[in-house]
Amino acid sequence: IFKMIFIQFGLCLGSCSQFPPRWYFYVNQPLIWTEAQQYCRAHYTDLAMFENMDDINRLEAPFSYSFAWIGLWDDPNAWKSALGKGTNSWRWSATGETSKTGYKSWNPTNPDYYLGTETCVNLYYDGTWTDGDCSFLYTFICYNGKRNHKFYRFLSAVHNKYDQLERN
Repeated sequence: IFKMIFIQFGLCLGSCSQFPPRWYFYVNQPLIWTEAQQYCRAHYTDLAMFENMDDINRLEAPFSYSFAWIGLWDDPNAWKSALGKGTNSWRWSATGETSKTGYKSWNPTNPDYYLGTETCVNLYYDGTWTDGDCSFLYTFICYNGKRNHKFYRFLSAVHNKYDQLERN
């Protein structure tokens, strides 16, 4: 059973950004990165992407998580001499591009491409990013960049995991 907590943001909290506000949806169901991406693409826009610290700050909500998948991933074909440790090869799932603002929030020891398997990114509870093995099960955060409403709403819902994944 999927237990989802929806967090929808349309107001500019803190300082305003040149990017339209996004609605973030925390999905409290551990999935591997590709399944999380499929779910987000089927029901929202994609896995969460962040262009500045304001985006990260908008995630403050009455829930907690240790790690949650976000839409950042590394393309091993893009590596040149960085061997996966450079931040220039990491792309957002929704756009296939690096950050438009150059924003990054890596944990001080990441990315480290540990054991040559960490090509997906999760958000740590403190707002920093860590690279992880895409086959690990983590909760995840989706976003919907299509909406432009000016309100904040917190909802809880339950969905059947298999019904949602079969729609893909």
